[in-house]
Amino acid sequence: MKRRVLMDETRLGWFLRALLPAALILFAVIALVLGFPMYRISYPGSVTESVDPSHYLLSWLELQIPSSRGESIPGWWIPGLKHAPGIILAPGYGMSRSDALSLAVALHQHGFNLVVVNQRGSGGAPRGASTLGLREADDMADTVRFMIGRPENNPEWLGIWGVDTSAFAALKTAAAFPEVRAVAADSAYATIDHFLGYRLAEDFGVDNSILHFACWQLFRLIHIADFRALDRPLPVEGLAGKSILFIKGEGRGTLAASTEALHAVVPQGELMTHPTARVHALSGEGLKSYDRQVAGFFHLNLQ
Repeated sequence: MKRRVLMDETRLGWFLRALLPAALILFAVIALVLGFPMYRISYPGSVTESVDPSHYLLSWLELQIPSSRGESIPGWWIPGLKHAPGIILAPGYGMSRSDALSLAVALHQHGFNLVVVNQRGSGGAPRGASTLGLREADDMADTVRFMIGRPENNPEWLGIWGVDTSAFAALKTAAAFPEVRAVAADSAYATIDHFLGYRLAEDFGVDNSILHFACWQLFRLIHIADFRALDRPLPVEGLAGKSILFIKGEGRGTLAASTEALHAVVPQGELMTHPTARVHALSGEGLKSYDRQVAGFFHLNLQ
């Protein structure tokens, strides 16, 4: 009996010695294969802030908005009329605050108080890694609290304009804050997983369900501390009674479809179809038309 036990232990030891290195190598290869696209997606890189509000003859103030996570959120404060509604302008993934300034000019003409903020992983001096909307929603909530406490604003009438990650954050935050009355959501999506799939296709030309699933599991593991929020879709029921403008950019693939799908489940929402969504390269007449329509929406719904 003892001899058989010794033989079994010897076989087990041999098996582990043979299998364990191979398993570790396989694990390392998988981690490397998945880690590269996840790193690239999490760190889109800096985008030069080529202009600031002074280039548009706007008065402004550089500020650091307190964050509940202990990190400050950099922003540009652009004052409007006293006690006018405030609007948060949040350019999206891979954009910078400069990309919102032409819209800021159009809104400033209506007297709104404005704050322009960068998203995680983006802007001239990227702040950490992008979390594809996960922690960006917390940042947006902190920015709303800042706007509520700003004495220049009417604290009961706030608006948010956001693109992709910040559109997700804006809609999620609006559902939680009654003070947010109007949201312009450009290239919106209902789940973080959806935006991860979009970025895999956009950045690597890969639309593979197995790779997508594996990268999503790695993302979940990286952000395990926030696991409760990871799989929650947007609480669209909390958007009842608010004015929502969904902006569908025809050139943004699955994000165009997801924006239209969200509009279908938010009955009071409007849908604006534009040849392109707000992206870093948008310019010319397309930019002017976009700004005019978004400014008109806020002017109508934030009296």
